[in-house]
Amino acid sequence: MTKLEPAYYYMTPSLRRFAMVIFISGSLGMLLYAYLHFSETDHFPVFVSNVRGFLLSALVGCITGVGLYYTNRILDRLLPWRNFYAARFVLGYIINYCIALALSFSLSAGLVYLFGKNTFWQGFSINDADMKLKIGILLLATIFIYKVIYALLYSYQQYAVAQLENLQRERKQLELQFEALKSQLSPHYLFNSLNTISSLIYKDTPSAEQFIRRLAQTYQYILSTQHKRYVTLKDEVDFVQSYYYLLRIRFQQQLSVEINLPSNIMSSKIPPLTLQILVENAVKHNSISIDKKLFIYITAQDNTYLKVINTKNGNLNNVSSFRVGLENIKKRYAFFTDKKIEIDDSEKFIVTLPVIHQREKELEHKHSA
Repeated sequence: MTKLEPAYYYMTPSLRRFAMVIFISGSLGMLLYAYLHFSETDHFPVFVSNVRGFLLSALVGCITGVGLYYTNRILDRLLPWRNFYAARFVLGYIINYCIALALSFSLSAGLVYLFGKNTFWQGFSINDADMKLKIGILLLATIFIYKVIYALLYSYQQYAVAQLENLQRERKQLELQFEALKSQLSPHYLFNSLNTISSLIYKDTPSAEQFIRRLAQTYQYILSTQHKRYVTLKDEVDFVQSYYYLLRIRFQQQLSVEINLPSNIMSSKIPPLTLQILVENAVKHNSISIDKKLFIYITAQDNTYLKVINTKNGNLNNVSSFRVGLENIKKRYAFFTDKKIEIDDSEKFIVTLPVIHQREKELEHKHSA
């Protein structure tokens, strides 16, 4: 900024608002003075010959405006617009009108007492019933317009905040999905898959061909869902079955994954890669051998919860990596439902996931509205 720019731009936001209140309320005070002067004398006041009247009216307007400004700040804390919009508007209008009326009459009476009965113009009388009625009606209309503008500005501000929060939520969700995506596209995963293909290609060509096809399907699913917030449970289960085929080629009969889910929840939603991450965690953090077979069960409880259960073969390795996957799932689920993911690490390792029905999916829209 250059030195020629107004000092307004150097003010803090709160000081800017205060300066704006002073400017607008002072201007309104002078406009109301000009109208009252015209209605009483049948001609508009000339500024040069009515300097005192204009300035004192601006002073009354400024003090009244500041009083309303701080009154509304208190009301915003005691009766928030977000929770009590209609009540806040009506009660705020009544309180603002009473305060504006009291301040205008008391300040005008005080100025007349200090400077004389002709303070504003020749023949002015604060006790005139017609004058009081005009001031009351003018303030009634002015305060109503003020409250409408105030409410509209608040609504716009809340809309802007909601849009910003929604963008932040979407960004956070995409970051979580990207973290999940990175773990599935890791060089280690591709290296193991290529080793498996290499071992199959000469001794079992049909299996190698099927393995490559299933591997392509898993990568296609991973890439196609990287920007999706959720997929159907059926799509996720189909993906897990393709993934299980790859694991079965590698571990043979030492690994078993059983999926038993009712058809009426297959159209429900689930964050992509959720079940696959849990299956992968079970495989990664358990010993698998002929003597230590690993069993994984994916089932449902009362059509409201999914359960991923795996047996435990020895202590977990790389526990930090294990927890990262679970935390990723928890955070992504939080976008769609208030229900918590439950973890039972006792005789078996059990992760309980809430089924996301339509009402839970609408939670996201509720937060961003």
